[in-house]
Amino acid sequence: MAKKRRRANGEGSIFYDKNRNLYIAKIKVGRNPETGAAIYKRFTSRSREIAKQKMDGYLQANPEYDPHANQSSLDIYIRKYLYVLKKPIVRPKTLQRYESIYHTHITETEKSKHICPFLYSPMGEIQSTQMRTWYNELSVSASTLKLIHIIINGAMALGLEDRVINYNPAQAISMKKDQIDEDDATAVLTAAEQRILVDTLDLSNQVHRLLYFVLGTGLRLGEALALRWSDFKIIGGEKHVQVKRSLSRVRTDDGSYHDIEGDPKTKASKRSVPISPRLQSEIKNWDQKTKNGLVFTNPNRKEEAYIFNKTPVRHLEKLCKENEITEVTVRGLRHSYATRHFEAGTPIKTVQKLLGHEKFETTMNIYTHVMPDIKIRDVKNIDKFL
Repeated sequence: MAKKRRRANGEGSIFYDKNRNLYIAKIKVGRNPETGAAIYKRFTSRSREIAKQKMDGYLQANPEYDPHANQSSLDIYIRKYLYVLKKPIVRPKTLQRYESIYHTHITETEKSKHICPFLYSPMGEIQSTQMRTWYNELSVSASTLKLIHIIINGAMALGLEDRVINYNPAQAISMKKDQIDEDDATAVLTAAEQRILVDTLDLSNQVHRLLYFVLGTGLRLGEALALRWSDFKIIGGEKHVQVKRSLSRVRTDDGSYHDIEGDPKTKASKRSVPISPRLQSEIKNWDQKTKNGLVFTNPNRKEEAYIFNKTPVRHLEKLCKENEITEVTVRGLRHSYATRHFEAGTPIKTVQKLLGHEKFETTMNIYTHVMPDIKIRDVKNIDKFL
C-alpha cells in the first residue's frame, strides 16, 4: 500500500479526488453567518504543483486568508500593498517589476536565499536603524535599492493607514538621487559602434529589423513589439510612426505568462515620431501582410504573432559580443538614438518629445550621462581655430 504523502509546512489542504481525477487545494475563507459552517475556496488541477500554485497565488493576493501569517507583519502588508493597493492602478509591467523585487530581494524562494531580516516581524517592532543596516548589507544597484525601499515604505504607510502602527520608520530614510542616477546610467553606443552594429544587422531577420527600427526611432521595446502597419501616417508631408500602445508580458495568478497590449508608459508616450528617409527606404522592403497587421512578427509562434520580448535582448547581447562593442540593452539603443540627436545639436526639449518622456528631467539625465564625451569632442574641435 502506497504511503500517504505528508503536506509540507504552509502547503494548506491538498488532496486527490479519484472520482474526478483531480488534485484539490483548499483554504478556509470564512464562515456561513447563519449556520456557522466553514466556507472554503478550492483550486483544482490534474497536477498537484499547479493546484498549489493557484492556491499560493490567491493567498498572495489575499493575505488575510493565509493561516500561517502574522496579520500585522511587514510581509502581510507588502502583499497588501502589491495586490490590494497597487495592482488595480499600475501597469502590468510595473507590478511585475515590483513582484520580481519582492521575490528576488525581500522574501526567500527556491531560487533566491535573500530575505529581509525583519520581514515577518510585527511592523510596530521595526526600527529605521534595522532598515539602514540591512540596506547597507545589500549588494544591489541603487535603482534596485530604491525599489526595495518604495515597496517597504508603501507597506508601512498602508499599516499606518490601518492603524496597525503609529509611526512609519521607512519615512526617516531617504535615497540619494544623485547616486541613483550615477550608478544606473544606461550604456550607449558611440557613433562608430552604432555603425558597426548597423552594418552587421541582417534586415531579412525580424528581430534584427526591430533592433534597427529602435535605433532609428527611439521607441521602447514594448512600443515596437505592439506596432502595426496602420500606425504609419503621413503628417505635414512627412512619414511618421504613431505610438498608441505597448506590449507587456504579464504573469497571471496561475503562474503562466501572457502577452497583453495596453496603453504606453505615460500620457506623453502617446506620440508621433518622424521617420528618417533612410529608414523609410528600408521599411519599403518589409512585408506588410503579417499576422494581426503587426510590423514585427514571430513566424515560429503559432498562437501569438508577437516576438517574445526576451528574444531581441539575447540577439543584441550576442551581436555586441561578436563585434566587440559596448554591450548595451534595447533601452541602450533607445538612449543611443537620443545621444545621436544630442551630438547633432537637437534641442533637449525636442528629444524629450521624441522619446515620450513625461518629465524633462528624465531626458536631462541621459544628456548629463553622455555630455562628457560630447564636451571632449567639442573641445577638440577648438584645435582647428588655434
